Amino acid sequence: MTSSLREDYAHVARRCETSLIACARRLVRGDDDRVLDLVQEALVRGYEAFRAGKFIAGGNPCAWLARILTNHFINEWRREKKWCAGVTVDDVTAGGEIGPEATRAEGADVMLLEGTLDEALDRALASLPDALRLTVILVDIQDLSYQEAAERLGVPVGTVRSRLARARFQLAERLQSWGKERGLA
Repeated sequence: MTSSLREDYAHVARRCETSLIACARRLVRGDDDRVLDLVQEALVRGYEAFRAGKFIAGGNPCAWLARILTNHFINEWRREKKWCAGVTVDDVTAGGEIGPEATRAEGADVMLLEGTLDEALDRALASLPDALRLTVILVDIQDLSYQEAAERLGVPVGTVRSRLARARFQLAERLQSWGKERGLA
């Protein structure tokens, strides 16, 4: 392994880190520890693929790493869906509270990344059920075709279409008052 290869990949990783963090935040609804874990795993897997010559020169390295990150998230999501009890912390706390304000750390990097999507849109997207949110991210944010999204999710194209329709309807409902405030609705 040459130091030039390491340096080339380090340059790619630094250049793509911010967009990978933003992508991971959308996927995991702002769980900062999980965001960093996903980004780190994507960068490690990306490096392994980079060393193996699987990155095509002239391609978009950020999109390539985002695809690695998304694929890893989908695999984890499927595994969790298969083995999870189906109960979240929000389900067992009073009124869906997420804990006292003092227990939530907000660093400058978190506040900066929250500004990448409008706060209302980010909240609306995060409020969607996992299957709907992931479909919107793949099709509307990462710009995959319905067929590509269906392959990633392991579902028929018709399921992607119906999930996307339901997700867009729910997003429109949640963002209606936001749009009125800005004179858009």
